[in-house]
Amino acid sequence: MSDPRFRPREMAAPSDRRLFGKASSITWLEGTTEAEKSRIAAARLQHTIAARINSRLRDTGHSIHSYAQLTGIGYDRMAKVLRGEALMRLEDISDAERLLGDILDPAFERTAG
Repeated sequence: MSDPRFRPREMAAPSDRRLFGKASSITWLEGTTEAEKSRIAAARLQHTIAARINSRLRDTGHSIHSYAQLTGIGYDRMAKVLRGEALMRLEDISDAERLLGDILDPAFERTAG
């Protein structure tokens, strides 16, 4: 896997980075440039979706490994995406909605505004 342009979890406050994709709410850095602000917004969206995926995995009895197999994505990449060490792709989101359901609406409601 190539190095991403940025690691989404690094946009969270250092004390909360380990909670990326797990906790419902974490503290974020404040961007000083437009590029940083965009990356923080993208990281927040990925965190919200990753947290929703993790919650649905628990609800449905899937592990990250079994879910990675369902999507046809390697476990290593899937784990990195859900922890915010790799960027989430649109296919990751559509797979989650298709296979787990109930991913998009709550994610967009929480990040709006």
